[in-house]
Amino acid sequence: MEYLTASAEQGNLYASFLLEHLDAYQDPSLFLAATRLLHHLEKLFCEEVQRPMEMKRYQIDRKRRRKLLEKKQAQGHHREDQEPAQGIY
Repeated sequence: MEYLTASAEQGNLYASFLLEHLDAYQDPSLFLAATRLLHHLEKLFCEEVQRPMEMKRYQIDRKRRRKLLEKKQAQGHHREDQEPAQGIY
């Protein structure tokens, strides 16, 4: 408070405004809790939206990929067949 009053005495408009309206901000804990809740909900929804876009194809080494392609060709698939991406909806 000392710094605010000293700053207000020197002509700082923001400090004088804060000193004049100090009692207007009685209990900010409810407001802060609500804004934090909304912030976390926003992050949760953003993560749910981005999750299907971030799905990466499985990574496999060359030897296993060659064996897998040979197996698929033996089953009658074309060499360049692509499996559809699966996602959780």
